[in-house]
Amino acid sequence: MSFNNISGIQKIINKIFAVSALFMLIACSSPRDDMPRMKYWHAGTERPYVIHGVRYYPQVHYKYDRIGYASWYGYDCHGLSTATGRTFNKNAMTAAHRTLPLPCVVLVENLANGRKVKLLVNDRGPFAKTNSRIIDVTQRAAEVLGFRNKGFTKVRVTCLPKESRVAALRYKRKPYPAHP
Repeated sequence: MSFNNISGIQKIINKIFAVSALFMLIACSSPRDDMPRMKYWHAGTERPYVIHGVRYYPQVHYKYDRIGYASWYGYDCHGLSTATGRTFNKNAMTAAHRTLPLPCVVLVENLANGRKVKLLVNDRGPFAKTNSRIIDVTQRAAEVLGFRNKGFTKVRVTCLPKESRVAALRYKRKPYPAHP
């Protein structure tokens, strides 16, 4: 009878050892190759984050040129804090993007009418259920781009590296390194 007890205890010890070994292997594993590697983390704005169950990986470079849809935000957020800690102003020429470095400067072109404007990206968003929206602009920027009454429009968003580095310095943050 005591022999059966020992074998039962041995089985439990073997299971504990196997689970411990598995956790040690997971802890020692290297990051997946398809996951972006973050080089610079400043004030929490470059850390990966989760919104509505989706994980976002902020970029550490200024290479960005995409076509998608822009929407605008204004009165609901006016006076609230942005992701960079600045106060949101619906009349400022600023924008929100899910992954661009904060702050940075982008050129937004309304593809419906050809209007262009440079905007400072200092917030995170848009987080609408549709992924076709790539940028949220302020109410004033939507007016300048000519889509405030429509609510959204197809745009081309291009990050401007030189202006972005200047913006980063103005925010008293380390500018991101130049990439070849």
